[in-house]
Amino acid sequence: MSVADSTGKLQKIDWRRRIETNLNQMSGQRVRALFSEMNPHLVGDKLFESRWSDIRKDAAVLVPIVNRQEGASVLLTVRSTEMPSHAGQISFPGGKVEKHDRSRIDTALREAHEEVNIDRNDVDVIGQLGIHEGGLGFSVTPVVGIINPQADIRACPREVHEVFEVPLGFVADLSNHVMEEREHKGVKYNMFAAPYGRFHIWGLTAGILRTLAEVLQDEEPV
Repeated sequence: MSVADSTGKLQKIDWRRRIETNLNQMSGQRVRALFSEMNPHLVGDKLFESRWSDIRKDAAVLVPIVNRQEGASVLLTVRSTEMPSHAGQISFPGGKVEKHDRSRIDTALREAHEEVNIDRNDVDVIGQLGIHEGGLGFSVTPVVGIINPQADIRACPREVHEVFEVPLGFVADLSNHVMEEREHKGVKYNMFAAPYGRFHIWGLTAGILRTLAEVLQDEEPV
């Protein structure tokens, strides 16, 4: 299915209502240990798991769905090459939970404003996808928010190199989500990916997009 076809199909349904309904179900809120889910044969492998940190780092990201007239889209960022972690990678606006944050939603909204200038008054939070456990000890809560298309979205040059959007219809099409094989110290492992044009979305970000895609289905994916 082409991007145009999948976007058109999604426009015929109330995608917001579908997300809200499915997020109220346990399946939409489940915790995803992405590495274990995709690599059950490597769970407990000391050589491989040495790359992960034993110190849990709580974080939250905003999954911004921009409700544009021509069709909804998901906003993503390319992190600055100067960032101390995940430099140059594709991600959602977000970061580590700070002591003064009142909730994971507060963390996501604060970070989104710092990174891409989205004012929290331009975000209508409709739910959370559940904790996603990724590499380097990060335990990430994705917060789904509908963004006012008139929001003044601007990248903070220190943190974000580029901002781009992916049609929600592309995200909703499960055929656009693939598994890729990578290698670490001679050990092969699988990870999620969702290539889109010149942007190669992979890792935890792609795993969160896969969960969003599942939430957008009208029935449980097989």
